[in-house]
Amino acid sequence: MRTTGSDDKTTHPGLTISVYRLDPATGQRTPLRPARHVPPADEPAFSLAFPPCECPRCAGRVNR
Repeated sequence: MRTTGSDDKTTHPGLTISVYRLDPATGQRTPLRPARHVPPADEPAFSLAFPPCECPRCAGRVNR
């Protein structure tokens, strides 16, 4: 696997999430919610489910 420049960094600035409506005619953004900064997680997520699934099929897997 190829490494990138970001692989060398030990910290990540996190994400900024904005919710807005885009006018297709003018391209103008209208904010629907205030922008929110989400800090990086302490550990990587091992599952795409949130919260991790507890059903019998998923609960038996080691890597959840």
